[in-house]
Amino acid sequence: MKQLRDSQLTLLWTARIDYSKGSQVETHTHSDYDQLLVVLSGHGKVTFGQQECDMQEGHAYLFMKGISHSFRFTGQSVTLDFKFRISDPDMAEYFSSIRPFNVCEGTYLAELKQWYKMSLLQARKPGRFHPMSIEAGFKGTLVSLLSSESSVQTGVYTELGSKESSDPIVHYMNTHFADKITLGLLSKHFGFNPNYLIKRFFDKTGMTPIQYLQEIRLEKAKEYLEFTDLPISEVAEKVGWTQAYFSKILKKRMGLPPSQYRDSLLNAIGKDIILEQNFSNIWRIVP
Repeated sequence: MKQLRDSQLTLLWTARIDYSKGSQVETHTHSDYDQLLVVLSGHGKVTFGQQECDMQEGHAYLFMKGISHSFRFTGQSVTLDFKFRISDPDMAEYFSSIRPFNVCEGTYLAELKQWYKMSLLQARKPGRFHPMSIEAGFKGTLVSLLSSESSVQTGVYTELGSKESSDPIVHYMNTHFADKITLGLLSKHFGFNPNYLIKRFFDKTGMTPIQYLQEIRLEKAKEYLEFTDLPISEVAEKVGWTQAYFSKILKKRMGLPPSQYRDSLLNAIGKDIILEQNFSNIWRIVP
């Protein structure tokens, strides 16, 4: 049975790539596909044709087919890279007419990370996700990102907190998850009886405040492992845990200690996630 793909945009390939300081991708042109480069951390310079601009952390850069481009990194950098083919002439014309870079944070960044992770899981176990659902999601994020003057919803974003962030207690925990939080502290801060606070919170989220805090910390810690090169000790500190406890809880929940979990998801240079079998990626990285 023929597998359905999105009729306007086909996602060909993606990878998380870590670049060392001083590395660069030389000037080149894509003849039959486009590229989105998302800088998760680091900095450098990027060229579009004859124009050069700063490559900044938290920005996304669109390289349309037929446009020569290059980039070089002046510091250790972590990126997400997507290569795709646009089949719809109106969409291709629209992207060619707008600014090829924008701030990428908040909801947009969370969504791009999601499409990357889904692509990785799909490549490892075909059939886990429908390719069309990944492509349609990526297309929607791409259009919204490049159409906006600036990014929106730039606060802490997690799947847990996204729907309930209007609740003041949930919002507080989403933004203070690294702090020392206890039921007593929450009760005092919001002026609620502890038992009432637990019931109120459970009705909103289906969890107690401490259970919710544990989940928020775990999700954020996993994101740091997946999309940064921070040392594991620093990841633990950033979510309010000791390194020993972090290792214990991640192994219990995910079956792997932090270092192995990171290695299982890291795609280094040359380890592509190919979503279209006829696509051949050519690296042009110069140390």
